[in-house]
Amino acid sequence: MKQWSIFKQTMRVMGKHCPAYLLGIFFMSTCWAAFSVMTSILLKNVVDAAQSAQVNRIPWIIAGNILGGVVILLLYRAGAIVYNVEAKRAHGTVCKKVFHHEVRLPYAYYEKHHSGEFISKLSYDLEKMGSIYGSRLRRTVAPILQVIVYLIPMMILSWQITFCLIGVNLIMLLINGLLIKPIREVSKELSETNSKMTEKMSNLLQGMEQARMYRAGLRTVDEFVSENEKYVKQNNKKIVYTAILESCSNGFDLLCALAFLMLGIYFVQSGQTTLGSLTAIYSLYGTFSFQFLQLGRYLPELIGCLVNAQNIFEFLEEEEEPENWYGKDASKADGAMIHFDGIEFCYREDKPLLKDFSMRVTEGESVAITGSSGSGKTTVSKLLLSLYPVIGGEWFLNGKSCYDLSNSEIRSQIAYVPQEPYLFHESIKENIRIGKPDATDEEIVNAAKMAYAHEFIMQLENGYDTNVGERGNNLSGGQKQRIAIARAILKEAPIILLDEATSALDNESERLVNEALKQMKNKKTILMIAHRPSTIALADRKVAVGGE
Repeated sequence: MKQWSIFKQTMRVMGKHCPAYLLGIFFMSTCWAAFSVMTSILLKNVVDAAQSAQVNRIPWIIAGNILGGVVILLLYRAGAIVYNVEAKRAHGTVCKKVFHHEVRLPYAYYEKHHSGEFISKLSYDLEKMGSIYGSRLRRTVAPILQVIVYLIPMMILSWQITFCLIGVNLIMLLINGLLIKPIREVSKELSETNSKMTEKMSNLLQGMEQARMYRAGLRTVDEFVSENEKYVKQNNKKIVYTAILESCSNGFDLLCALAFLMLGIYFVQSGQTTLGSLTAIYSLYGTFSFQFLQLGRYLPELIGCLVNAQNIFEFLEEEEEPENWYGKDASKADGAMIHFDGIEFCYREDKPLLKDFSMRVTEGESVAITGSSGSGKTTVSKLLLSLYPVIGGEWFLNGKSCYDLSNSEIRSQIAYVPQEPYLFHESIKENIRIGKPDATDEEIVNAAKMAYAHEFIMQLENGYDTNVGERGNNLSGGQKQRIAIARAILKEAPIILLDEATSALDNESERLVNEALKQMKNKKTILMIAHRPSTIALADRKVAVGGE
């Protein structure tokens, strides 16, 4: 029943397009089978006409079958077009849902889960779920529909032979059904192992320097190899199950052929059927038996893909970040640019981090937030960016309570520069333009000048069109930081928030970044989470964040 529930959920993704998709499968399956039936009926009629010396009927029989065949093939082609269009649309819908959901998850989710999990879902599980729409469902449903289409004329031609053949095929179907559970379990194991492999590979790629320099890096390689070997064993197990299915199908196919010949001879000799009917049944039997046994083969594979679909649906059920964390009215208003009033916060209930924390920052003021490691300095920035809701107290932004502001409204007023800024694998120009997507080249250059980045950019071979490489690896730490500051300046937000922006820089880079900060003083409200004395000295005053 659980698989049935997942299947229905998979079909609901298609919405109003589901009937068209199912009709496409119906016409593809029945029309293809009907064409085979017409060929068999043609053989029967020709044999019977030849036996009864009515040769003049044969041209009319052939002409009628050709006309009917053309109509059936046109219906088949129409069904195939509808099916393929809707299958691709459904897969695209699932991908869109997953990508859209991914960017709307709370920040806490990303802190608790490895990026390898997302990559696995976006590559392995999503691909397997897409195959349900693309082939797995059709291959499972088509044999059922085609068997029904074949069964009707076969029963009319000789119900005795047909029942005997069905009995033999049912035994094979039962054997195939026994493999459903093992294939479902091994499919789930493959998905989990693939996720772990992706996680290890992600660790290696992102920490290549450490992997080469430290023995623990080699251990990560060994762990990846171990997971890979585990994946190979699990995949081999699935291959064995599939091979058993195919071997049983081939064996019973031969058994059914022998049974048919023996039964056919008996019923013709006893006068219970004609040679023309037997010829028609024989021409249908091969395809009938094949499709009957295909049901036992493809049903386990469909159920295996439903396991991957279940992983996707569980991911989509993860609660998204709300528009506003609080959903209640403000207790008061405040005229300060930023005001934290009696804030309480903790990541774990047994370990409070901020207790009755208060801070007031006026417009145009520069404030350094200081404190020992683990005191909650970065947490203050996360609360200000509305990445987490406060547990107690209230804070205000530009005179409005956090209770009255949506997360997007809060973030639109803040330009954030982290300790390790992320640069996309794009040109410098496009990385700065992230701060304002519709910015002109002139605005980008002006922002770079204010951030003391223009000079080094122009010294590069391609200037602003220089590709920064993955995560900005073609640039130094100080250069990346100044590009991040230029991006923040370009955003034209009233508040600049810098989280340890100079902590990892050399003296010269720190000096240039500090010069950029001086350019923004009195023009922006600046919050600097800092521990370096030179950075703290730039602030008008400092606010200390205490520990527990």
